[in-house]
Amino acid sequence: MAKRKANFMDIILFVVLIALVVLGAYKMIVVNKDGGGEDGIIGQMMEYDAVIDKVRMVTVEALHEGDLVFDEKTGLCVGTIQDVSYTPMLENIPDGNGSYYTVEHPDYYTVTLIIEGDILEKEEGYFAQGVTELKINSEMNIYTKYAAPVMKIMNFDI
Repeated sequence: MAKRKANFMDIILFVVLIALVVLGAYKMIVVNKDGGGEDGIIGQMMEYDAVIDKVRMVTVEALHEGDLVFDEKTGLCVGTIQDVSYTPMLENIPDGNGSYYTVEHPDYYTVTLIIEGDILEKEEGYFAQGVTELKINSEMNIYTKYAAPVMKIMNFDI
């Protein structure tokens, strides 16, 4: 068999493969050197309160202590439910005189959750697992094993 010379494409392919190996080693050794700690925790375990408005009893019963809560956009875990409480949903109804009075909305409830999660505090705000931004008074689509409501974060217990 005759030896053949390496052409231009062979050299480029070889250089790209070497570059990928070097970049992979750099990421594994230098960028992720702390590895998030021995428990995989990036920030600190922190509790925060969240409210889910206008849900029926089926959803209330589907939220259990110990269930993992995931962000629908990223699929990352934003915490574990520590406590679930609910109250009948109140609604403001106008009367004929231009004022409002508060009544219970039938068959609907307001759920208050206490969630504990791996929260990283940065200058820009709070981030679950360092990725998903958690803002006070912002709504986010979440899901658990049995329910997929919209929750609103009320405050962080620091």
